[in-house]
Amino acid sequence: MSDLLALPPSPFDAAIRLAVVELLEDSVVLRLEPPESALGGDEPRPFLHGGVLATCVDTAGWYALEHASPGGWLAIDLRCDFLRLAAPVPHRVVARCLVAGRTLGTADVEISAWDEPERLVAVGRARFARTTS
Repeated sequence: MSDLLALPPSPFDAAIRLAVVELLEDSVVLRLEPPESALGGDEPRPFLHGGVLATCVDTAGWYALEHASPGGWLAIDLRCDFLRLAAPVPHRVVARCLVAGRTLGTADVEISAWDEPERLVAVGRARFARTTS
């Protein structure tokens, strides 16, 4: 569904500068260009806040489900495993739809530095409920 590339990001996704950049046959690729505010707290740290990475899992999972089976998906469960600190650099977020059923769907997400796609910083799984029939 190429219309996904034309969708503007949600206000929050725009604030953390997360946007879909590529639709592949079996996955979607998003790019995170973290702003200074994504570093967490009043004292910026040299790594991204975990909430930013969890948001990537949620958003990328939604795109993967919509790409595989359009139908208005809403996250109902989310897991994010942080594997190492995420430097404040652009990140590649790749999501794959595992299953898109009549009412439920599941997507897996991998997050890595844009220039080091083989070095994962976080992985996640998101479960969605279809909101339209």
